[in-house]
Amino acid sequence: MRLLKFLSALLLTIACLWQFNRPIPMGDKNIPPLGGFFNPFSGFWANAEPANHPGFKDIAISGLKGPVDVVYDDLMVPHIFAQHLEDAARVQGYITAQQRLWQMDITARKASGRLSEVIGEKTLKLDRLARRRGMVYAAENDLIGWSKSPTTMKLLNAYTEGVNAWLAQISPADWPIEYKLLDYKPEPWTPLKAALVTEAMAETLCAWEDDLENTNTFAQLGEEAFNYLYPEWNPKQQAVIPDTGQWVGIRPLLPPPFVASATNALGSIQETGTTKEWMNDGPISGSNNWALSGAKTRSGKPILCNDPHLNLTLPSIWFQVQIHTPEMNTYGVSLPGVPGVVIGFNEN
Repeated sequence: MRLLKFLSALLLTIACLWQFNRPIPMGDKNIPPLGGFFNPFSGFWANAEPANHPGFKDIAISGLKGPVDVVYDDLMVPHIFAQHLEDAARVQGYITAQQRLWQMDITARKASGRLSEVIGEKTLKLDRLARRRGMVYAAENDLIGWSKSPTTMKLLNAYTEGVNAWLAQISPADWPIEYKLLDYKPEPWTPLKAALVTEAMAETLCAWEDDLENTNTFAQLGEEAFNYLYPEWNPKQQAVIPDTGQWVGIRPLLPPPFVASATNALGSIQETGTTKEWMNDGPISGSNNWALSGAKTRSGKPILCNDPHLNLTLPSIWFQVQIHTPEMNTYGVSLPGVPGVVIGFNEN
């Protein structure tokens, strides 16, 4: 009887281990294996963080030319103090990977059309779109352009080595929780992936058009109404630089001729329900910036501010950081996966 109980318990344990280490079908979707995720030694339990932030930390990674200190403020923003710019870039890559490795990875995957490798068929359309757009080709051309600047490539390579230094120091138990949820391994970072992250931002800013919607709206409303609603130059908008007549001959004073018909060669999207399905009815958004004269500020000095209107994401698109070296001192936000500060300020 004892042997029977033992064998039954053993078989039940083996069956549970087998079940928890294979995808679980849920309707038309699959849940990744849960065995690794709930593993008490390397599962999500290992991702718990101490309640107190580090405050100050020495970074010990190979390749540094001198000492580098990283101070964390009350908001967990890292402040990097280095004697060499390459060291600062190397440490920036290291600490960014500590906080945002999976974000960097999934951003590069989306840009290169590799989401379906880890998520499955549901992202095939996104992958095909990225590949048709030539995102990898664009990133490769970025590297060709960047390679013309030896300084740029030194910083990019140092940042890449910093990311990979952190990867080399961690075990699967330390992998970000998203890798455990999706059941795949992080890959080494490369300069090409940094370029892909840059192209992903370019796609967010530039890769949109509404040609078909405009064509159909024009066909429905006619030329006069269309030009009134969608002018090339909105008379209500105002340039930051005062208009003293210097724009004459540069901007169109009147909308250019627009020729289209319901049987345009582009084809017409057929009405299948509400007008929103075939007319250009989307919101207009865009970044803004403004300046305030020192005559209107308490300090007597001017203020310059800008607000990039980007997607609201979690994690945030940006990673705050200060970089201080003998040749520069800047604070602002970086793009995880790319060295330097994208939007920020210095002492001046």
